[in-house]
Amino acid sequence: MFSDLTAESTLKFVAKAKSLAKEVKANLGLGEPDKPPPRALVELLKDSTKLKPTYTPSGGLKEAREAVAEWLSKRYGADVGPEEVMITPSGKAALFLALSYASTRYSSAKLFDPTYYSYEPVLKAWGVSVEKVGMIKGELSYEFPEIEVGREVVVVNTPANPTGAVLGERLLDLVGMAAERGGLVVSDEPYDVFVYEGKHYSVLQHEKWREAAIYVYSFSKILSVPGWRLGALVAEKEVIKKLSAAASNVYGCPCKWEQVALARYLREHPEDLERHVSDMVSEYSRRRDMVVRELEGVASFVGVGRGSFYAFPEFEADGEELALELAKRGVIVIPGSVFSPGARRNLRISYSAPLEELRLGLGILKEVVKEG
Repeated sequence: MFSDLTAESTLKFVAKAKSLAKEVKANLGLGEPDKPPPRALVELLKDSTKLKPTYTPSGGLKEAREAVAEWLSKRYGADVGPEEVMITPSGKAALFLALSYASTRYSSAKLFDPTYYSYEPVLKAWGVSVEKVGMIKGELSYEFPEIEVGREVVVVNTPANPTGAVLGERLLDLVGMAAERGGLVVSDEPYDVFVYEGKHYSVLQHEKWREAAIYVYSFSKILSVPGWRLGALVAEKEVIKKLSAAASNVYGCPCKWEQVALARYLREHPEDLERHVSDMVSEYSRRRDMVVRELEGVASFVGVGRGSFYAFPEFEADGEELALELAKRGVIVIPGSVFSPGARRNLRISYSAPLEELRLGLGILKEVVKEG
């Protein structure tokens, strides 16, 4: 059915599910924050539209790269320079560039399983052999297993989509092994602020990140602007030069107005950003607790991690069939097989959906499971 879906799996399934629903009552399928963007950011974007909409450098405007470098340096104590930052039209664009570069240096890669579905098809498209390392079931959620890093690329997504797992300080151990053994860690960190237990660590906190890591980021989640398509990539400056040259022949450049607004917002409104993040994370933490309560006794494995805003519960029923039945009743979720062939009894549920939709959708899920 949907086990062979790849690059646009969630979007394809949501479209299929909507076609089955007479009325969409609760869309728990896509990871779109329901909190509006910061008002100050929106006003800055409006103001930036007064500028002539010219092309920008393929790697991004100087002021945007400087602002992001300063922001990341302050957060992680990494001393990131603007020449080591690339602004991209979405985190997916940054991810594609990072994985494409990695594919020119390595013939093999390790992925955690399940994980975000975009990694494997890009690597395999460039002829890289992929080894999957299974996630481990903990008390409530999936946890990252111990792995060794050799002369290969390891793709890490923490906090994780779809499992919500948080790798924590162990991420730095992976970078250390990669530096020592000639490997590379591509770290996809768009959910960095969404940690409810423990702490997020970034590859940028390792002293050898320049030689053994590439950092990928999306501003969609933290700023609640998924439709803006605004991301960033951080790597050693010679890598950035090569990827900027590649970008100029793929998408040309990121949007000028958004870059101007982002640069000004990061520099002029740091306290506003902190309030925005704090409010959003506090609200999602409460929703996460509710999801755990609602799934206990219904799911065979609750699958709610310490981070991101996804639950990945397992049921006795087939996940694809369950997702389709829910769609007929107006509830959109994503079957686990989109993320891994071994997750056929899982569903991915986004609790970034509006609270009332989340509550309604979980209620209908409980009804369907009990009926089955």
